[in-house]
Amino acid sequence: MSKKACIFDFDGTLVNTITDVAICFNKSLEKYGYNPHPVELYNNFIGGNLQTVVTNLLVHNQEKKYTEEDFDKIRKYYLDLYLRDKKINTKPYEGIVEVLKILQSDGIFLTINTNKKQILTEELTNKFFGDIKFERIIGYSENYPSKPDPTAIYDIMKSLNLKKEDMVYVGDGASDVKTAENAGIDSIFVTWGQGKEEDKLNKSVRYVINKPREIVNCVLGD
Repeated sequence: MSKKACIFDFDGTLVNTITDVAICFNKSLEKYGYNPHPVELYNNFIGGNLQTVVTNLLVHNQEKKYTEEDFDKIRKYYLDLYLRDKKINTKPYEGIVEVLKILQSDGIFLTINTNKKQILTEELTNKFFGDIKFERIIGYSENYPSKPDPTAIYDIMKSLNLKKEDMVYVGDGASDVKTAENAGIDSIFVTWGQGKEEDKLNKSVRYVINKPREIVNCVLGD
């Protein structure tokens, strides 16, 4: 599978953010009287946009039935808290930076499409990937619907003057492989993030990989 462009998910694919995300969500839940969840269980709740994640956290909070008012308060408090948080546990997955450099040196266009807020995605990308040129970084904003809507993929495709067969989506979860399916492009499913076993069965998945270095072979061709 030789491709000209890679579209990367962010959380769970490029960067391990789960611990700081869990800590901030737990503080938000506790502030409004809901029980926190063990950090190790957050893999079960993360995936999709913020609305989906907050819903998952509250639905599985058996001690207290949530209200729409609390839902909005928790969502807004989390956004503010996470934006200000120093994110001391957040870092790229081992080997990812090297993979990006290899792809970049081989002329592969690198892009990001995530449901993470745009300003946060840009901030963390600048922090961890300063030597990498991303042609497009599309996070959550009013300009784009959340994944798995393929609007951002089509925009990237148009801006790079590429065809569907030139692109591949690299991600760790259901929203990623579904986005690829909706856009009609191939996807690479990575097992080191928050995805579930059934996610890799999506028809868009061409490769299932266990280590970042495997991305290179998938993209450049075996």
